Amino acid sequence: MKHPLARVFLGLITLLVLARYEPAYGQYREYYFYGKVLDIQKNPLPNVEISLRDNATSRSYSIKTNAKGEFKLAGLPHGVYTVVFKKDGYAPKEDEWRFENPQETMQKVEIPPVILISQEQVQEAQRLKQMQGVVKEASDKIAQKDFDGAIALLNGALEKDPKDVNALYLLGLSYTRKKMYPEAVEHLTRVIEASPNFPPAHFELAVCYQQQDELDKALESYQKNLDLDPKNADAAYNSGLILFKQSRVDEALALFEKALALRPDDSVYLEMAGRCYINQAQFEKAIEYLEKAKAGYTDQERIKFLEDLIAKLKEQIKK
Repeated sequence: MKHPLARVFLGLITLLVLARYEPAYGQYREYYFYGKVLDIQKNPLPNVEISLRDNATSRSYSIKTNAKGEFKLAGLPHGVYTVVFKKDGYAPKEDEWRFENPQETMQKVEIPPVILISQEQVQEAQRLKQMQGVVKEASDKIAQKDFDGAIALLNGALEKDPKDVNALYLLGLSYTRKKMYPEAVEHLTRVIEASPNFPPAHFELAVCYQQQDELDKALESYQKNLDLDPKNADAAYNSGLILFKQSRVDEALALFEKALALRPDDSVYLEMAGRCYINQAQFEKAIEYLEKAKAGYTDQERIKFLEDLIAKLKEQIKK
C-alpha cells in the first residue's frame, strides 16, 4: 500500500538534511589564500612550517613553503586564525588572519609577504639595544665629567663586544679628557679602522697627537676631519695653531680665516688672525682684528694685554 503522506515526510526530511549540510560544505570551500615567506634580504625561504588554528573551533591546518618560498591553501573555512611561521635558525613569527565573512564562492586572497628574521639577527638586535643603553649611560657620565665611571662602564661593555664603535669612541673620548693620550689613541685608532668616515674620531685623535707633540700626525688627522666635516671651525683653528708655532704664518692665517668664516665673532680666532697679520707687517689689519677680539673678551688681563699690543702697533704705524 502506498502512503502519499509518507512521501511528503520523506521529502521534508531530505530537504532538512540538505539544508543542514549544504552550508557546511560551502563553509569548507570559502577561501583560497597564497603568499610568500622571505628573509630580511628578500630571499625566498623554503620549508617554512605554517600552522593555522581557528580561534573559535580550534580546528588546525598546516602547510609548508616550496623551494620558491611560496605557500597556498585552498578551501579554508571562514573564521579568525592564529598563524605561526617556523623555520630552524629563524625566530618564529605569529600573526592573525581574519577571514570572518562567509563566502558563497571561493574567495582568492593574497597574503602580503611574510618576513622572518634569523636568530643571529635577533641576537644582534638585542646586543645593539643593550649597548645603546650602555652608551647612553656612559654619555651621561661624560657630560657630568665622571670620566672614571664612564671608563669602567665602557670597558665592561667592550669585554662582551670588543668591536662596538660607539663604545670605543666614548672610551677614547674619556681617556682624552683624563689626558691619558696613549690609551685614547689606541681606542680612537680602532674606531677609525672600523669607521674611517667618522669625523669626531679623527678630531679627537688629532687632539691626542697635538698634546703628545706629534704635530705632523695631528695636522694629518685634523685635515681628515675637515675633509669629512668642513664646518668644524675648531679643527681649522687647531691646525692653524700648529702651523703658527712652526712659523708657517701664511698657512696658519688661511686656516684662522677659515675658522672665522664659520664663527666670525670668536675672540680667540680673531686674536690669532691678528697675530698673523702682525707677522706679515699688516699692522692696520692686525689692529682691526685685535680690536674685535678685545671686544669679545671678559678676562681683564687678556683685555689689558691686547690694549697694550694695539697701542704698540699704532705707534709702529706712526713711525
